[in-house]
Amino acid sequence: MAVSPKPIYLSSLQVFRGLAAMSVVVYHACLFTERQSNRVLLGGYYHFGELGVDFFFVLSGFIIAFIHGGELGMPQHAPRYVCRRFFRVYPLLFILTSAKLGLELVAWMRGGAPPDLSRIISSYLLLPAPDGAMPVITAAWTLMHEALFYALFLIALLLGRRASAWILGGWMAVIVLTNAAGASLHGMPRLIFDAHNVEFVFGVIACVLFRSRDRLKISPAWLGISALAVLVLGAYTYNPIGGMDQPLAVRILLGAGFALLILMAGLWEQGPTSITWPKWLCWFGDASYSIYLGHSMLLMAGISAGTKFIPTAEWSGYGVAILSTFFSLAVCGLLWLWVERPLLRWSRRWCQ
Repeated sequence: MAVSPKPIYLSSLQVFRGLAAMSVVVYHACLFTERQSNRVLLGGYYHFGELGVDFFFVLSGFIIAFIHGGELGMPQHAPRYVCRRFFRVYPLLFILTSAKLGLELVAWMRGGAPPDLSRIISSYLLLPAPDGAMPVITAAWTLMHEALFYALFLIALLLGRRASAWILGGWMAVIVLTNAAGASLHGMPRLIFDAHNVEFVFGVIACVLFRSRDRLKISPAWLGISALAVLVLGAYTYNPIGGMDQPLAVRILLGAGFALLILMAGLWEQGPTSITWPKWLCWFGDASYSIYLGHSMLLMAGISAGTKFIPTAEWSGYGVAILSTFFSLAVCGLLWLWVERPLLRWSRRWCQ
């Protein structure tokens, strides 16, 4: 995988990242409102918003390979890689997990459920809880998959390109075999061989194809048509009742579809007909991690408070969901501006 002669900034991917974060926010806003008020919003179709998580996994595979693919087989780059990945994920996770734990401790002192020490430790370390409980920040379950992929890519970085191909290929093969066999896994084995993980590999493949764009001469138009067809099929086979527990075939379709979409966006932006995206759309992409990790607590607080005072009319559920969404986006925007962005700027100096 050749190193680019100069850094390439793909603003299209930032826009898509922001849209994926927004889809997850809308999904949770509708879901929480439904639970609090027994009102089904958007005809139940809001469940498709959780597919933004699948896009994040594919995009993560693409970005890690895009930024660090040229460093494969160069162990001297490993410390910088580890440092950058740590500061990208953990500081904000620590801050929000601690804030949520503070609220849980207050609830415990008022007669609520006592804190679970094993859940707390696993939440900070991004490890599966022994009893299968969700982390303190529920959305952080996806970060466990991210951290696993980062660790495997670190091994590939240390061992080189050929080893990285065997690692990713072998990982995907075992995931397919365990899912095809219907193996019942728990804890760390379940995390390692979860069907979601194939989506990282699709992202890496998309990056390899993007790096080879001058030689392969791939048409963005045909990629877009193919992406649409595969994603429509993936959405059709997706079962909203199953939530994030979907068959492997669904993950393969979504992974392939989003990989084609990302590849199309990258090639189109590098072509002569690309457009300049509005800065506010790029902002959603820049702030997507703060939005994704912080929105849930804020939505639950807003919707829980709002449903106590709204009338019984159906429109009121939409009003609460919309207002709570704007509230969570505003607070998460400040979180990015005042916390995440300064931390990232500081980490770039620290991780040189």
